[in-house]
Amino acid sequence: MKYFIRSVKYLFYFSFMCGIILVLTFHFSVKPEDLTLMDMLLVDNSLYKMLAFFVAVAAVYPALGFQKKEVYISNFKENKKQIIELFENANYVIASESATSISFKLRNPFLRVLRLCEDYVTIDFSGNPIVMEGLRKDILRFSRGIEYICRSEEE
Repeated sequence: MKYFIRSVKYLFYFSFMCGIILVLTFHFSVKPEDLTLMDMLLVDNSLYKMLAFFVAVAAVYPALGFQKKEVYISNFKENKKQIIELFENANYVIASESATSISFKLRNPFLRVLRLCEDYVTIDFSGNPIVMEGLRKDILRFSRGIEYICRSEEE
């Protein structure tokens, strides 16, 4: 269900952003006076082809853009304070916390809207390895930071 909701969000997001670009390009370009935006979009079924493309991209993007990653570290609980500081320095705050997991979200509401409120990074530290879940680029960035923190403590 979560995958489907993400797909629908990104379908609207991609369509909206492309619509803005098309409108701006159309209005600031040189064109015949009797040509309208809809006339331009309906040539060779261009509008339907674009919509089909957006549906395809929105259907695939959640699988490519989000991931779960296992991080093999042994001392998460000893370094928990430093790991929370790592997220705070990246403009994240704790959204929820339990005995075995922490969930972070972006502090800036504008950035949250730009990411369609899909900005959560969840760390499940109930076992070894810990499991991180969220947007792929954030997971890769934070997993490297956590590994660095935990390795520097061991030395």
